[in-house]
Order: sequence, then C-alpha cells, then structure tokens
Amino acid sequence: MQNNQKIIAIFGAGGFLGKHLMRKLTKLDYRVKVATRNPYLKGYLKPLGSPGQIELFKTNIFNEDDVREVLKDCDFVINLVGILHETKKQKFSQIHSQFPFMLSNLCNEYDIKKLVHVSALGIKENHDSKYMQSKSQGEKNIKEIFKSSIILRPSIVFGPEDKFFNTFASLAQFSPVLPLIGGGETKFSPIYVGDVAKAIVKSLELDNLEPKIYELGGPKNYSFKELMEILLTEIKKKRFLISIPFGFAKFQSYFLQMMPNPLLTPDQVELLKHNNIVSGDYFKLKDLGITGTPIQDILPKYIYRFRTGGQFG
Repeated sequence: MQNNQKIIAIFGAGGFLGKHLMRKLTKLDYRVKVATRNPYLKGYLKPLGSPGQIELFKTNIFNEDDVREVLKDCDFVINLVGILHETKKQKFSQIHSQFPFMLSNLCNEYDIKKLVHVSALGIKENHDSKYMQSKSQGEKNIKEIFKSSIILRPSIVFGPEDKFFNTFASLAQFSPVLPLIGGGETKFSPIYVGDVAKAIVKSLELDNLEPKIYELGGPKNYSFKELMEILLTEIKKKRFLISIPFGFAKFQSYFLQMMPNPLLTPDQVELLKHNNIVSGDYFKLKDLGITGTPIQDILPKYIYRFRTGGQFG
C-alpha cells in the first residue's frame, strides 16, 4: 500500500448503498475505515478491496471515543447512516440529528477535508413526518458546524438489493392486489444506486468552503402507480392496483408498524402525501457531471427472479 493514499471513514457502509460505494472507492485507491456495530457480520466488505485496504472498526456511533478512533488520520468522512422506521433502540432524532451534530464537531477537531452526508429528497421546513424533521435538523447541524460539507439528497434509490422494488415484487408473489396509498399519485424521481455512489465519489473532489446541497433524482419522474405498473410488467404478473385513501392507510399502518419489518408506518403515510422529486432550487446530478440511468436499463437485470420461471419466465 502506498503512503500517499487518502483515507476515508465511512459510517453506515454495510447497507445497500455502502457496498456499491466501497467498490468505487477501492478502485480509486482510497483506503477505507468502516465504522460498524458488528464487524464480524460485515466481513463481506473486505473482498471489495485489496488486502489491508478496508479496515473494520467496532463502533457505537453514540460513543464519542469509538467515533474518534475511526476518524483518526482520515482525510474524508462519508455518513450513510439512516433508518426508515423507528424501533425501541433507534430513534430518528438520535440517528439523523444527534449523530451528525457530534460527527461534524469531530470533523472540525480532526481537520477533516470533506464531510459527505447522505440525506433525503423532499426536505422542507415544518414537514409532518418525523423522519423528515429529523433529516432536516441533521442537515442544519452539519451546515452550521462543518463548512466544507456536501449534502446529497437522493429520491428513492433502486438497484439489486433495493428495499423498494424488491419489497413490492415480494408482495406480488402472494397477494392478488397491490395498494396505491392516496391513489398512487405521489411522484418520485428514482435514482440508480450506482449513480448515487458516483455522486459521493465526485463530491470528495469538490473544492467548497461553504456547505453545498445536491438533489439527486433520476432522468424521469414517475407516480407511485406508474412504478407499480412498470414492476408488474417486468415480473410478468397481473395484479389489481387498489387505491387506498390516506386516512384508511394511516389506520392500517398502526397495526402494520408492529411487524418486525414494518410494511407501513404512520410516519411513512405522512411522507407519501408529498412528492419526492427534484425541486430545481439546488444543484443537481448533472452539476456533478453525471447522467442519470433510466429504470429500464437496470430493473430487468435483477427483478427477473420474481417471474414465474425466473430469468427463463
């Protein structure tokens, strides 16, 4: 390993986006320090780089000493930590607001060159969703404390292990209907996970003395109903798309949120009342020199397994 390699600390690298990002970073010869609760469960990350290029650290992100251990000697920091629903142990405010507050303070202390923080598209003041409120507060904390920061706001991220198309394709395996909450009119700008990973890598190269925000959306906006129709076409299944009013969906969500992996929570119903598309008020994907990848180029490559007969179906 060369001594002039840049060192990056990544928090939340074990997730869907993290795996795609790691490969891009190691190909560019970065050394990576991965902060994770369970290093012994994240061994699959090591082969994504050369021997010694990826180091795993057992980290409790609320323990300042643990975080300091990861940040030591680093040039850059990437924060991918996020949750989609709360549990008894993990709350939105802790994960999305308090951790970025501590992290940005420590980035200042350790003279980190750049902090790249992955947030969410659709953030605005006085949002009804606790998820969005916590994301907004996290962004504010970073912008106020660490000036050389880049905040990326992706829409729904799709790709081989995504939680969106895979979840609804699984549902279509046994259910004759797919629900369209609020009539399925909410609009999204789905972005390919590989494009988000590219955006993070490009962000590391930016020379900014003030915080910058990028809204990341794909090349086309779709309604939720259109996305379900695309999915059903790809998996070659006919299912009824049933419109469910927001009020009834909220009622159902109080029961569904009790599942180990909730299909729907009351907070997610609030999220679905708002479009999740690029506003045009901030920098975009193309400002990073990246052209968005269409859904049709990627979805068929991984969703075929839900067809009857798999790839031969």
